[in-house]
Amino acid sequence: MITKVLSSLYSWIILVVLVIIVITANSFYVVSTLNDLSALEARLFTTNRVINAVNRLHVAVLRVESGQRGYMLTGDEEYLTDYTETLSVIGELMDEVEVSSFSSDINDQSIRIEELLSLTKAKINEVIEVVELYKEGKEQQAVILVNSDKGIKLYKQFETLFREIDGSERDMQGTHLANLMSLRRDSVNTLIISSATTLLLIITVFLLLKINSREHEKYQADLESVNEDLESRIADRTQELSIYSDELARSNRELEDFAFVASHDLQEPLRKIRAFGNRLESGYNDVIDERGKDYLARMLNAAERMSMLISDLLAFSRVSTRGKEFDDVNLGTVVDSIMGDLEIAIDEKSAQINVSDMPTIRGDKSQLEQLFLNLVSNALKFQSEGVRPEVTISARDATEEETKDILLAEEYDWTKITVSDNGIGFEQSFAEKIFAPFQRLHGRSEYKGTGIGLAVCRRIVERHNGQITAVSSPGKGATFSIIIPKNSEPFGSNNNNGETHNDA
Repeated sequence: MITKVLSSLYSWIILVVLVIIVITANSFYVVSTLNDLSALEARLFTTNRVINAVNRLHVAVLRVESGQRGYMLTGDEEYLTDYTETLSVIGELMDEVEVSSFSSDINDQSIRIEELLSLTKAKINEVIEVVELYKEGKEQQAVILVNSDKGIKLYKQFETLFREIDGSERDMQGTHLANLMSLRRDSVNTLIISSATTLLLIITVFLLLKINSREHEKYQADLESVNEDLESRIADRTQELSIYSDELARSNRELEDFAFVASHDLQEPLRKIRAFGNRLESGYNDVIDERGKDYLARMLNAAERMSMLISDLLAFSRVSTRGKEFDDVNLGTVVDSIMGDLEIAIDEKSAQINVSDMPTIRGDKSQLEQLFLNLVSNALKFQSEGVRPEVTISARDATEEETKDILLAEEYDWTKITVSDNGIGFEQSFAEKIFAPFQRLHGRSEYKGTGIGLAVCRRIVERHNGQITAVSSPGKGATFSIIIPKNSEPFGSNNNNGETHNDA
């Protein structure tokens, strides 16, 4: 009976609930302890701040008075150096004392500190008055003022109040330290409780696992007999699956054709939306209010973006489904061709394109042209205002270190192509995200596009059994590195560093 209860689904549910309760309770204990610790640390900091502030103020008053006495006794102005330096910072010290009083935990402490600051001002003014009289040659009056005991009385009042403030803050400090020790004992108790509950859970889990292990051995024998029966059935089904596989391949081809036709059919209503929208914009512009014009502009922009998305999505899907057979392709000729396509954009931005000697590789020429076109056009597009674009395209043989993580790397000769620019760049943390379809790092209002260009680049490179990576930092441009074989066939190997990309 106990075995059935412990091995049932309900026992695991109860155990999960208990684990959640225990973890929650321990979390509350920890959070409460941390909160108390933070509060005590804050209070200790406040108390220490008040103590240090009033002590520095006390020392400053003593230094001012000491400088006054030394000067009056000797007439040597050297004694006024420390006096003058202290007077220059006395205001800051008084401000520090005043600020620290606002956070004191002691009732009416701010009133006492305010009185202390008042006595400080009075004492400092008395000292300054004596020194100034002595400087002016009025030694008699200065001596009379000193002998009036006004300064002594002020200092005694100041010292009495200082000791009262300092003592009360130190008492409060002792209270906080005592509370901290108490919190430490509570933390130990919390640790003991947590350890005990965790041990109990471990024992319970061990018991359930032990019981389940016995049940597993019992069912293992039954499974073996069932597996024998399944093997015979699998053999019978293998032939059926082979037929289904051929049917699935035919169905996939039909789905690709359907997607192509459907995408073109989607373009037709978009063209009508844009056509009628343009007619509204040109023929009825005078009768449409500002809100209507805004709605119409948004509709046309949305239709245009939708059209671009469909076109780019088709281009993305065609990389694998519409690719051509590989042939020898001179990459220098490819780059020259896309330079002609981008001639207007290059001239408009006065861009400087530097191209080194490029190798000849086996590949799909049209796709390689698309690859370089996307990379160079991005380099021209993502530029800061007023900066002349500079794009450098170079190629060299890839090293063993660069191809060591590529599967079946020894089967091909590899070349490394780099495309560098001086554009706006991006955070290196986005270096993988930018190759995902429809991923944009900037708003459409800043830079046009659908975010499919680099995804197409990656699919083209992967169809050529290569890898593409990006290195960049904000404001310092970007460098795209392509490691591609010179002598491969379409998808001749799976060179994706062991990663699986979803090409759907």
